[in-house]
Amino acid sequence: MQQVLRQLKRQVLVVLSPVEGYQQAIYQRLAQLDSVCFSFYATASMLQSSNMEKWAELGHVIDKNTLSINKLSRYSCLFLPFIDAKVVGEIASGLFVSEESELTLHALSQNIPILALKYHCCPESELSHILGLNKNENYNHLIKENISKAINLGIQFFPLNEIEKKLLTHDISKYLKPEITNETPSRYITLKEVMNNPRGYCANENKLTDSAIDYLKSLK
Repeated sequence: MQQVLRQLKRQVLVVLSPVEGYQQAIYQRLAQLDSVCFSFYATASMLQSSNMEKWAELGHVIDKNTLSINKLSRYSCLFLPFIDAKVVGEIASGLFVSEESELTLHALSQNIPILALKYHCCPESELSHILGLNKNENYNHLIKENISKAINLGIQFFPLNEIEKKLLTHDISKYLKPEITNETPSRYITLKEVMNNPRGYCANENKLTDSAIDYLKSLK
């Protein structure tokens, strides 16, 4: 009976990595989503973590030996709560290096919706500030470019509150399937364009040149 009820729930595959920060908080939030059936993909290093028993209480745990790439379509979406800058860079470059990037690229190739948190990969996140991982501006710029490339590929970054709402959406694929367009790659928005319409752009959301970002910040 429990197996039948499990199959009736929305199936979400969560990718677990042994990163530093926010694991307990994210675990507690997912534990509250009773209407979602979670499966957890654990990387080889994560399987050695003392936290794995805790995650196993929330759902079935699989690894590279038990995951069937051809059956990824059974999941409503892939959730990457702990994606870091290294994995973002691999995905942006189309590199099947880590387990995380390999799984994500396979999901993208099958047009499976992918949700992710920026806490561990964005230089502007609170965690990056706390860990001192954002002190090199040139490096920060590179990471932001990689995040933009990952977004263009179909990965959708949201705050956890927004992701929770989307996981509870009746037809999640309707809102999260990446759109395939013939548009040219996004370009940087210049200072002149921002000065002509400052209310139309946001320093944290649009792809702006450094001078355009500084200009918007000066208006606050």
